[in-house]
Amino acid sequence: MKRVVRVGLLMLLAVVLMGVFYIAVVMGQPPEDTSGGTQSRTLQALPEPLTGPVVIAGEAELAALAKVFPAPVMFAGGASAKLTFAGGVCEDVPFEGGVARVVTLTYRTESFDTLTVQSIYPARALSLLGKDGRTFTGVIHDKMAGYDYVAMEDAATYRLHAQGEEALYVFTVPRIDVAALDRWTNALQLYRAEEK
Repeated sequence: MKRVVRVGLLMLLAVVLMGVFYIAVVMGQPPEDTSGGTQSRTLQALPEPLTGPVVIAGEAELAALAKVFPAPVMFAGGASAKLTFAGGVCEDVPFEGGVARVVTLTYRTESFDTLTVQSIYPARALSLLGKDGRTFTGVIHDKMAGYDYVAMEDAATYRLHAQGEEALYVFTVPRIDVAALDRWTNALQLYRAEEK
């Protein structure tokens, strides 16, 4: 009987935490003005479509991705993270009758686990995140590149989400100890292409 009550309470807690997450996401969105549009700070223009994906093989080529991404690109830098760059791509995905732009950078850990860092423009493209069977875990410890994040998890990974003024940022890592997670999130930085 105690086990049934405990499971019931845990399920209730999970539902409440998911509710808090969705309220936070909704509250994070600016209100619509009376003319039917959103306030000017969120009216980021959708980018013109790329002619094809931009692919890089080395971290030194990050500027090539940043030049076609209309906001800062999040990446993992610094030797303390002990990560090896494995590749990157910038591509368009359908969004609001046009395209959103997504940069995906892949890294390998010393134990050959895969980490991905995604930058998504525009910042309002929350529908592109999806749940993918993950559940809300709450905010874990720290920030990534100066932004507070929320975390979701499944059996194998944590997925951390942050919403900046211009873009969304997603960091997907294997389920590991908190010290490794802190080391990796502390290594995240923003890169903006120099003005042309």
